[in-house]
Amino acid sequence: MGKRQRKAMRTRARDRPTSPPRELGTSPFRGGEGSGIQAAYARGVRGANLTWTLDSMRAAQNLASSETIYAAVLRIANALGTMPVHLYKGTERMIDDPRDYLLSLRPNKRQSAFEFKRAMEICRNTEGRAYAVKRFNAYGQLAALECLDPLKVTPLEEETTGEIWYCVSDGKGGMEYLHNWYVLEFFHASTNGVSGVRVMDVLAGTVQYGEEVKKFSLENLKNVSNAIVMQFPTTFDKPRRERAVNETLDIYRQNGGKIIALDAGVTASMLGGSGIDPAAFDVDGVTRRRVATVLTLPPHILGDYGDVTSATIEGQNLELLTMTMTPIVQQWIEQLDYKMLTPQERREGWEYRFDMEAYLRADGKTMAAIGQSQIRCGLRTPNELRAKDHLAPKPGGDVLLVSKDLAPVELVAKGGTIDLNALNGEKNSAKGAGGENA
Repeated sequence: MGKRQRKAMRTRARDRPTSPPRELGTSPFRGGEGSGIQAAYARGVRGANLTWTLDSMRAAQNLASSETIYAAVLRIANALGTMPVHLYKGTERMIDDPRDYLLSLRPNKRQSAFEFKRAMEICRNTEGRAYAVKRFNAYGQLAALECLDPLKVTPLEEETTGEIWYCVSDGKGGMEYLHNWYVLEFFHASTNGVSGVRVMDVLAGTVQYGEEVKKFSLENLKNVSNAIVMQFPTTFDKPRRERAVNETLDIYRQNGGKIIALDAGVTASMLGGSGIDPAAFDVDGVTRRRVATVLTLPPHILGDYGDVTSATIEGQNLELLTMTMTPIVQQWIEQLDYKMLTPQERREGWEYRFDMEAYLRADGKTMAAIGQSQIRCGLRTPNELRAKDHLAPKPGGDVLLVSKDLAPVELVAKGGTIDLNALNGEKNSAKGAGGENA
């Protein structure tokens, strides 16, 4: 092993916890599922490669319980998946760092970055919690991020230090014990940072309500039928009325219910009925509003436009970003910065950043307005914006520009002016402040 590799191992290990306390069979943990944890710890196996695909998770089965829940969860997961995440040191993207590669391209052998983030969000928005374990190679370098099945992860508290560990089961008796530093953890709602509120439990009443109303509607519709009402003159005796009814029904059946033949003086009308109040069919609207409330989604995202606050698609997408996605992104950033970076790197300005503007790229009008304001205020050069749109740089495009109608506040307060022939105000004059050139 070379000098550089040994240094890298020491750097990566600097923020790691110590080895699991005590020997197997004497569990130092409390919490979890009670006495069963100690027995499981006694036959546990550390170091096992325990991973699962999303298809085996209950989270995937939860999505099949309701079309509305499926649409809501997938909308959030897709929105996060489309936001690129990169590792930066100050203004420089650390493209050669393997940790940037894991979050921006391929976290593990099975999933792309989009699929990984989407799978984590599906778990978080159904089970209320999502976990990803950090896997290291033989040189102590972070090599993969594996999505775990929340049902197979049990949080434990170490009695002496109070630190959180996770017991990960493979469902066959095998156990793996991981310190919280090795696990990325995301919660839908949590008061203790260890367990989260299961979203499907919150929405259980909504799902049951929808199923019961639909079942009730179908059962009542079976009992609803149309009837033919025939009116006879008072001169018709009973035999003649019966004969007229039978002849009319025979003709009605023979032509598929399209023609009714009536005797002179006989009239007919259709009598229809409804099994239930039509308002009961608004169950889908009720479900959409309840799911949107629980998942903090704007209702219009799920097709409920009753309380739309923005008249444009652009405004509605912006509402989704500010109302729903910003708290989610903040949770991801804090978890990544703490679990994926060393204390020294954080002091040096290393951090993970989500490109939330990527969600708005389909909105050309909004992105053009943002780009124009950034250039006019000297925030970005034209070539920097061209690079974001994958366009080749242009000569002179690396100069920061500023609008000529802008001036420093202090200078305006003194009555000074700006030399419009100077770029970026380098030759400011202060005629109103003594007449001397700055």
